[in-house]
Amino acid sequence: MSGGGATLVLQSHAPAALGPWQRACLDSVAAWAADRGHAYRFLDDALFDGIPGWYMAKCRDHGRMATAADLGRLLRLREALEAGAERVVWLDADVLVIDPSRLALPEAVDHAFGVEVWVQPGADGRPKARRNVHNAVCLFRPGNPVLDFLIHGCLRLVEALKPENGFPPQLCGPRLLNALHPLVRFPLIETVGMVSPLLGADLIGRGDGRALACWRRAAADLPPPAALNLCASLHGRTVDGVLCDAAYYDGIREAAARLTG
Repeated sequence: MSGGGATLVLQSHAPAALGPWQRACLDSVAAWAADRGHAYRFLDDALFDGIPGWYMAKCRDHGRMATAADLGRLLRLREALEAGAERVVWLDADVLVIDPSRLALPEAVDHAFGVEVWVQPGADGRPKARRNVHNAVCLFRPGNPVLDFLIHGCLRLVEALKPENGFPPQLCGPRLLNALHPLVRFPLIETVGMVSPLLGADLIGRGDGRALACWRRAAADLPPPAALNLCASLHGRTVDGVLCDAAYYDGIREAAARLTG
């Protein structure tokens, strides 16, 4: 892979599986990259090149291909740096840029990850928010020690899994990052957030407004989001009482700007 120097933005998805709302997400990122003068590259199944067969087999057997993608993106990011990119950025294929003028990358760091405010029902049924580090957006520069460490961590975590103990979701993505963040304090990209189903329902008029109010309180110290991960992995499922169907995603695409006000 040719890195091309300067900043390279990478995204990946199986093209045949893309719906209209997700194509709009990809187009928004490509347009933002072009406007900023960043190189842009879209990958398909090349995302999984170089992942050991045993790792892929465990992910397939347990329905955790997202964990294969977590390692794949790290390998592609490292590959791009080795090919000459001065900075390489990953954005998930379900990230929608809603305010490109404010989607700026931190300059004085050699690695960074996104931060989200996730709203879901608490034990009492009321919306509760928690803040998480996520890898729907991440950036790396050459020579940083974090990228190789995370690749090593992914391999060790999956290698150590025993079939009888199951395979936790998000093991090599947010779960790993959030285990490390309290100790090492990763630099954060604060303008790429995430829409949980409960928050999404409020945005499109299916909810009672409490999740949106909860989100606003919990995110009050963060800048308004310039981009949002819409969580395509939930497509077709009912989560926290919210059906994440095509109409749901189309509605969020149209209403996402409400979070910037």
